[in-house]
Amino acid sequence: MSTIPPVLHRSARAITPHEFLEALQATCAPRFPGARGRTHRPIAVAVSGGVDSMALAYLCTKIRPTDQWFKVADHPVSNPIGIIVDHGLREGSAAEAANVSQALKKIGVKPNITRLRWADVVEPGVNPSDLPNVETLARYLRYRRLGTFCKVWQVATLLTAHHEDDQYETVLMRLLSGHGYRGLQGMRPATDIPECYDLHGVYQSGFVDDQRRENPFYNLRPSEKERKQLKRGLRDEIDPAVIAREVERGLRSDIGTAYLEDYDGIAKGKPAPPLVPLEIEDGGIMVYRPLLRFGKDRLIATCLENGIPWFDDHTNADQTLTLRNAVRHMIKHHKLPEALQKPSILRLAERCRARVASAEAEAGRLLRRVRIHEFGQNAGTLVVTLPRFYFPTVPRRLSASPASRRRRTEHYRHIAALMVRRLLSMVTPERELSQPGQLGHLVSMLFPSLADGTPPPEPKAYVICGVHFVPLIGDYPLRWLLARAPHVSNVPRPSVTFHELPFGRRMDKHPRGWKTQGWTEPRMFDGRYWIRVLHRLPCKLRVAPFEMEHHKPFREALADDQARKELASMLRRYAPGKVRYTLPAIYATLDVTDLLAGGDWWPPHLLLGPPSQRAAAAHSEEQPEPDPEQPDQPDPEPEPLNEPPPPRDETEAIQQIRSRKLSALHAGRLEWERRLQSAAAHATPPQLQLLALPTLGVGLPGLEDWLRWEVRYRKVDDEVLRLSRRGGRRVGRRELRARVRFWYRWMRLGWGRKAARGRVVGVRRGRGGAVKAGGFS
Repeated sequence: MSTIPPVLHRSARAITPHEFLEALQATCAPRFPGARGRTHRPIAVAVSGGVDSMALAYLCTKIRPTDQWFKVADHPVSNPIGIIVDHGLREGSAAEAANVSQALKKIGVKPNITRLRWADVVEPGVNPSDLPNVETLARYLRYRRLGTFCKVWQVATLLTAHHEDDQYETVLMRLLSGHGYRGLQGMRPATDIPECYDLHGVYQSGFVDDQRRENPFYNLRPSEKERKQLKRGLRDEIDPAVIAREVERGLRSDIGTAYLEDYDGIAKGKPAPPLVPLEIEDGGIMVYRPLLRFGKDRLIATCLENGIPWFDDHTNADQTLTLRNAVRHMIKHHKLPEALQKPSILRLAERCRARVASAEAEAGRLLRRVRIHEFGQNAGTLVVTLPRFYFPTVPRRLSASPASRRRRTEHYRHIAALMVRRLLSMVTPERELSQPGQLGHLVSMLFPSLADGTPPPEPKAYVICGVHFVPLIGDYPLRWLLARAPHVSNVPRPSVTFHELPFGRRMDKHPRGWKTQGWTEPRMFDGRYWIRVLHRLPCKLRVAPFEMEHHKPFREALADDQARKELASMLRRYAPGKVRYTLPAIYATLDVTDLLAGGDWWPPHLLLGPPSQRAAAAHSEEQPEPDPEQPDQPDPEPEPLNEPPPPRDETEAIQQIRSRKLSALHAGRLEWERRLQSAAAHATPPQLQLLALPTLGVGLPGLEDWLRWEVRYRKVDDEVLRLSRRGGRRVGRRELRARVRFWYRWMRLGWGRKAARGRVVGVRRGRGGAVKAGGFS
């Protein structure tokens, strides 16, 4: 039987739509596996006009014709949107962007051109092209513009055209820069946008608001058919007689204990009333790189075969402009050693990715042995009990070698450091976590058995990556409290400012008639909390850490002794020690005590009303208190003011402010308010009034009529969050058997009765953390 000889294709093949869909499916994994999205959503494509981005735009137009219900991440795909970023660094960039836009229209992609705002990062009069870090600034601005565009257009997926040759250049540059194996992984196929860390709805946020919409982007609600099936299945499995007996038994035995015990504890003055836990954010825009498995030659073949034009950027040929251009020139014009050629470097990156994935998986297994007692997102604290670390059993010949044991110790220290990083990520305010190599001292303290040849340090408070590790002495096994580190005096405090209600909306109204402008956009505070407010106060609001000097005035301003006791108990329970001074607090930049008490905002001589009333108010403010024994004297009539009629609506009021055609009364109010704000801005130290501790739900009396807030915690590690909600680590089979034996001896063999007569039963931890019954003391 004859065989067909293999045929070698020396020219690159074009990428077929089916190949592209397979690459998309491998790259764009579902973010929320339970999502039931059936609505076609657009995807965004970052287009520079080069051959790689034009090929990607063309392939995206073939998704729906090939598979109408193909999902990218969590939703079926509709037509793509092309985003063209005009950097504005050279002449003719606007014309080039217009040409790329016309080319995208011809292949069926809706184009959108956006221009970078260099004024956000460059001082006036400075040419951005002359800056030494222009490439870094351009990347920062570019991704912020891309993220903002996706948020406005309600697009959750952004595709970029990084390909295999870009990956090769990236790994080679990092190798030349001395990166370790974690840096030699290259570009990740899927990532978020760190440049947009403070933009809500773009960086790891927006999921809570999405679920409140009538038609959410991520539809996690079961369909009517699924609900009927679930209801039918439950009806078939439930025996009404059994349910009735269980309800009767439960009412007789548990109604006085299980449901009222916690309430009685609060009434008796136990720790504190429970807090409503903050919602935890998720979502945001994801960047996917589906072309990392394809070389540039295949992208060129795709454009040539389908008649897709592209535009070359001549700055890419300047080898002195960027490091990437220099590396690209070196690869193209010089023969590199085999170890630095493309196949070898890509295999190196693959091995590094496999090594990192193996280490992360091992750290995840160690994390499941951690007992998480409490994750308090309201105060940003985490209480954990770390497992005892034991070396796995190995042949005696290998364990006897000092070099082998040293290598094993270093490996497990690295695994422990990876696990500690995941705990750090829950409460740290920093954007970048400490590298595993920087956690050596902390690992020796947390895991004494992994000390690197020196006596392990005693458990004590330790600060790293903005997190304060505090041992809770007296607990066995030892518990650790992880909280945000106290603020340092020589570092500016984090703060977020919300603007006051505009003067035009309140200049001719009584404070009771002031109306809000709606909820503000959520702002990131201290790298941990997303905060937004709804207010109608006439001064700016500042979110800053809770300061010690505001504690006493705030406590005394509360309504009654019961409110003061609840505040003290909540601070003692949820934010002990210096943790309370890391809580977010809402301050008013001006004194609004009279407003909260139902009074007026304007001074007496600027109140609304007839001239006689204004003069009476002004006279009562300037003159001393009248003597009750003297007869009342008539008030002198003030001179009338020639004022134009008040504005009919807010638009007319704003126009009057801009044109400076204000009445004497309104001009006086505006001038008085500006003097007040100027005096407050120049005060040293700033005179702030503490209004509320939003994460504890405590505010001044009467504040609910003027200010509302909503606080959410940033996105956290899903596995750590599941462990915290479960109340600790998963119990293994070995430990479960030990617990059953212990409780059997306690209940059946009389240990409980003996302990009740005064004998103490000891409990010790066995190998692997298993609980074993100890002897009598």
